[in-house]
Amino acid sequence: MIRVTRAGSKPNSRNGGGNGMEYLIGAILVFLAVSPVVMPFFRLSEGPPPESENTELQELLAEKQTLYAAIKELEFDHQAGKLSLDDYQQTRRSYELRAVALFEQIDRPREGSASDGPGRRRESG
Repeated sequence: MIRVTRAGSKPNSRNGGGNGMEYLIGAILVFLAVSPVVMPFFRLSEGPPPESENTELQELLAEKQTLYAAIKELEFDHQAGKLSLDDYQQTRRSYELRAVALFEQIDRPREGSASDGPGRRRESG
């Protein structure tokens, strides 16, 4: 079979030639497809993944928001006359005690990570 090309034109991939651009694009596409699968194997892991600590903190912060909403609703119910003063004070006190305990739980990981920092001295014994 005889191929006819115009004078001065370069052969392209359609007529049998090629300059390697197709291979470069194919290699880039393969790299982009494979890299998200392979990258976790090259990541250094020390201790538990940060997502677990982050998840616990997110749960505590969500509970904090729930407590705030409950206190606001409690105040609204008391102002609307749905709760007696004694019920309001007792329930609000229990919410406040839970909030204090929750704030301590939220602050605890921060204090632990700060005390393990480079400025901490270790006792030799």
